[in-house]
Amino acid sequence: MAVFVALSVETSRTRMADELEVAARTLHRLISQRVAQHDAHLTTLIALSSGAEPASGGAVRQVMESISRFYPRIAWLSLVSLDAQTAAGGEMGGSQGAATSGSSGASYPAGTSAVLVREVVDVPAGGGPELTPLAAEIAAQVRGRASVYAAGAGRYLLAKRAPAPSDHAVVLMIEAARLVEPEERPGFAHLRISLDDAALVDLPADASFGLGVSWLTPPHFEKVIDGEGQRLLLSLDRSLPLAALVPPGRLLGFAVVAGLLAAALSFGLGQRAAVKRSELVAQAAEARALLQERETLLAHASRVNAMGELASGIAHELTQPLTALLSRSQAALRLSQADRPDMAMISQALDVNVREAKRAGEMLKRMRDYASNKAPERARQDLNAIVAEVVALTCTDLERRGVALVLELAQPAPEAVVDAIEMEQVLHNLIRNAAEATGRGGTVRIATLREQREAKLVVSDDGPGIPDEVLPKLFTPFFTTKADGMGLGLSLCASLVERVDGRIAAENAAPRGARFTVTLPLAGEARGARAAAGNGSPSAEGRDDA
Repeated sequence: MAVFVALSVETSRTRMADELEVAARTLHRLISQRVAQHDAHLTTLIALSSGAEPASGGAVRQVMESISRFYPRIAWLSLVSLDAQTAAGGEMGGSQGAATSGSSGASYPAGTSAVLVREVVDVPAGGGPELTPLAAEIAAQVRGRASVYAAGAGRYLLAKRAPAPSDHAVVLMIEAARLVEPEERPGFAHLRISLDDAALVDLPADASFGLGVSWLTPPHFEKVIDGEGQRLLLSLDRSLPLAALVPPGRLLGFAVVAGLLAAALSFGLGQRAAVKRSELVAQAAEARALLQERETLLAHASRVNAMGELASGIAHELTQPLTALLSRSQAALRLSQADRPDMAMISQALDVNVREAKRAGEMLKRMRDYASNKAPERARQDLNAIVAEVVALTCTDLERRGVALVLELAQPAPEAVVDAIEMEQVLHNLIRNAAEATGRGGTVRIATLREQREAKLVVSDDGPGIPDEVLPKLFTPFFTTKADGMGLGLSLCASLVERVDGRIAAENAAPRGARFTVTLPLAGEARGARAAAGNGSPSAEGRDDA
């Protein structure tokens, strides 16, 4: 009986600890996803409200109201404006801050208090806390990095400053209790969410599970919530009731058949079955967590990215044809004002304007098609012709910058099944980045290659190259090293190339400069690969179309 009790206690304790571990990790993953969404909201609102062409206050409010409606745990949002006021001369709101200094360009020297000037947009209006006491801390934040502040009553504030030179910041007030849905909370555990050792959520276990024994250490789970600078700590404790460790019915049954080998064998098989069931339960929980994670990512992409990244991407990409339209129109205007207007040159400039206007329309149509899951219009394209088209559009800009352009085009020209407009966008982005990197007096090289079954587009420059710490992040959305950049150009290039089964890579060239390589399947090889996939699987063609 002593051996039975010891085994039962250990097995039950291990099972209950495993159940707590599985439930806690699942809950941690869900909360981490929600916390990551908060940072994505901050990034989206910062992108909309700052930069070279910030959105209007009405547009920002509309996005903030959408976020508040879809995410009820966000109790309040505000877009605030910060400024510096001399501490010796006065105060605002009855509080003064310490001298601070930001690492992204704005500084607040000694004797200066960072104060909250006004709330530009807040949702709901007037429903937030008094931010003046936190103004100095918000102004001292590193630009582009979120910081968290306690707000009392189970709430906390999440703030992020806009990139320089903007003095705006976005502040969210989060209901910590709503980070956990009622159906997700394990009733057998005491759940706490704390910020800097101060409890935001403290939910004791349901009384129906009973009190635990004092001679066993209860299972404990503790892990920091995954979120940039948010410092939330999730902890769960599960008590070990004696009735759960040693069920009375099982104890009595074993006492009756203790002398029988069959009972001992039955007990062993029963324990194995219980372990198997626990494993199946854990696997099912992991599968549900994975499904919910994917559903959360899909919902996040459809709500936040549709409001932020897509809108910013349209504005970013339309800059290219609009710039070309402006340049050619100015050239045509100058030609028309000459004593003897060159009608051929004017006609050529107007032809370019028509082509660029159509290209802008194609971009908008493609954005709409992408949002509605329509496939792009791909066809067999001559890569040398695509290069020639983009060079014709960018040569004027390169001459103005003082950048030389060298073409090394393979003959015969490599061909690939792509959308010509998409490839022009990719190549135009790469040429523009290379010209900005090399500067006046530099050289940009464009080459097309055939290597085995692949076609390659290579854009290189003789600039300073790419820092090693930046290389892994180049194609990450919203990552940029430019003061006025949005971090969408290279991310969009990677998306467009991957949609045609290609890949894009960046590296530093020798002896100096950077090299970007776009690799695409050759037109004939692409069809062969699809045919082989179709012979191997009856649904391969459907997958390729999708």
